[in-house]
Amino acid sequence: MSEQPGKEESGPETDQAKQGDPIKEMFLLALLYLPLGFFLWFLTASALMFPTARLSDALLSGIFADVFEQIVQLGFKLEIQTSVVMERMVEGRQVAVNLFVNPMIYAWGMAVLFGLIMATPLSIRQRLVQMAIGFVVVTLVTTWGVFWESLTDLAFRSGPEAAAAARGLGVNMNLIALFYQMGFLMFPAVIPVATWILMNRRFIENDVLRRRL
Repeated sequence: MSEQPGKEESGPETDQAKQGDPIKEMFLLALLYLPLGFFLWFLTASALMFPTARLSDALLSGIFADVFEQIVQLGFKLEIQTSVVMERMVEGRQVAVNLFVNPMIYAWGMAVLFGLIMATPLSIRQRLVQMAIGFVVVTLVTTWGVFWESLTDLAFRSGPEAAAAARGLGVNMNLIALFYQMGFLMFPAVIPVATWILMNRRFIENDVLRRRL
């Protein structure tokens, strides 16, 4: 018998087409949440950078106490005060080398995590827990960036007195440059997304990978 005209075939592919692709919808939703994530990220920048400032201060002044004195938080930016005195005079007096770091360039992954977490089908409690974990992870990434940028600025960007002080820290200059590049180019982009994948592994395995097979 011939098929009746006008009758459509049904199957898994047509059912999925009718329902839409939830994975594409999720990532589209994540993109829509990104502007809100960046707005909140910048609005609360000073508070978000406070743990980074304190951790960086403890590390730099604790490990290299002879060179780094303290970190002063100025809004979301950090002023790293050192005991390195410049030989040239500034306005008729000698001054110490102070470094200025913007830690926000290492912390934009928090906004990306916000978008991904908000777009993932989770309960409110799960979202809050994942955002708390994400904040801790991004804080560690940002602290890494501030730590190695401070050493990089001291070693390569602040004059001969600072460079001599950096060589006296006992840290290889190539290692400083390598870790700075890793913290600037790789960690801010890779680690937040990897954190989201690890926190939502079951969802990715069940709803992403199996759906594609």
